[in-house]
Amino acid sequence: MATRDLKFHLASDDESLTLDREQRREILRKLERLEKVEEEVRQTREELRRAREEIQRLRRENERLKTSAPVLAASDRTAEAGGVPSSKTFYRRPVPRGERRPSGGQFGHPGHGRSRPTPNAPSVQVALERCPKCSTKLGDPLDSLHRMITDLPLPALLIFDLEVFRYRCPGCHRRVHAEPPLPPNRQFGPVLAAWIAHQRMLGLSVEKVRTSLSESFGLSISEASILALEAWVADRLDGEYARLRASVRAASVVGADETSFRINGKNGWLWVYEHLAATVYQIAPTRGKTAVLEVLEGFEGVLGHDAWDPYDAITTADHALDPVHVNRWLERAEVRHRVEPRRLLSEAPAKLTSAGHPPTELLGFVDTVRSIYREAILVVKDRARVSVAERAQAFRRARRRMAALLKIEWKDRDARRIAKELRHRRRTLFTFLRVPGVPYHNNGAENAIRQGVLIRKVSGGRRTWIGARTLERLLTVYRTCRKRGESFRDRVLTMLIGAGPPLPSARPQS
Repeated sequence: MATRDLKFHLASDDESLTLDREQRREILRKLERLEKVEEEVRQTREELRRAREEIQRLRRENERLKTSAPVLAASDRTAEAGGVPSSKTFYRRPVPRGERRPSGGQFGHPGHGRSRPTPNAPSVQVALERCPKCSTKLGDPLDSLHRMITDLPLPALLIFDLEVFRYRCPGCHRRVHAEPPLPPNRQFGPVLAAWIAHQRMLGLSVEKVRTSLSESFGLSISEASILALEAWVADRLDGEYARLRASVRAASVVGADETSFRINGKNGWLWVYEHLAATVYQIAPTRGKTAVLEVLEGFEGVLGHDAWDPYDAITTADHALDPVHVNRWLERAEVRHRVEPRRLLSEAPAKLTSAGHPPTELLGFVDTVRSIYREAILVVKDRARVSVAERAQAFRRARRRMAALLKIEWKDRDARRIAKELRHRRRTLFTFLRVPGVPYHNNGAENAIRQGVLIRKVSGGRRTWIGARTLERLLTVYRTCRKRGESFRDRVLTMLIGAGPPLPSARPQS
């Protein structure tokens, strides 16, 4: 543009307006700034367009990840629906930004204060001779502050000489001696054996137990010796295991569950039977009815379980189908139909995880099943006493509503399949209403089976069936002691030492 002959024509008339040099320069500067602003606006619009495309991509990715295993594992609502073990679920209470997590238990849990311990070691006195401010010599103290300190004794091995006296019998002239509390040719004592058995039940591998003994106590011990001590403990607990196993048939309510457990690289199965007084484990080479009959044949109480068919072999028992397991069927069906899984007692509406038409028929089926169970469970949930008349009324209503639902010919494949299974097990659906004392869930057995899952993840199973027999005995006594609030180590020591001579102690003396 020529700056010397720049002219502006007014719209009101045809007169020309001539500007001087300075005015022309000012107008050009304003035009350049206007062009820069227009360029910035264009760039901003382009960035906004790219941002919108990125948002749409992230939304699609988010919907896809909602049904993936890692995300499903972050919630107890969706872990089972996505095929993720329930041991992968976590519970976290969010903390607002700028605030610290409060000390103590989480919200909703009862408070538990630590009881004041009783001293069993000499007291430690902290005195002061001179003032830390002015270095003046101090006299007698005015008073004192007391604080109970709990600590571990310094790790040290207790090595003692086991002397067994031998005698000559004047009657039969034979050399006799008392039976020692330890097996012959055994170089390690019962306290060490109980400690090893406890660490193994906590999920530590043999190598980690060996490393812990070496680094904490300076004890060099082979893996074969650790396994031998573990087998010794299990052998002494054989009678206790048989007694606990027999108690399952005498119980009134038993919860059962099973999981895979490999033995020597081949398929095996870990079974658990949980009742009010004990938790019994069984490792069997089969998942069929043979293993169930071996423990529960003749059982006449209420057997709670999932819908695994071998449990039906116990014809003398009254069966109870776990409603939580039924909800897992519903959750898996929801995941396949792009619906976010929901809890059994949740009244939240269905939420699709991706765009599309909602599966109306399936949603109607799962919502009705959950509604029937929710109404039935709330009759007994968190209530210590429920009258017989109220139970009977709730049972009749739940059974009537479920029968009406199962009569419908569902077109959806998942709804038809689940309805068929519920129709087959209609007599076991509401046993918790019909029989007092029966829980509406099977959480006890499912929590107990997680201990075996933990050991399976650490060690991959057992190398031999002898090791499997060792594990089922140790695990049974360990979980039973936890259920009863007893010490597993003390129980093992009682079984190992029996009525033998007392062993020396290295505890600090007051």
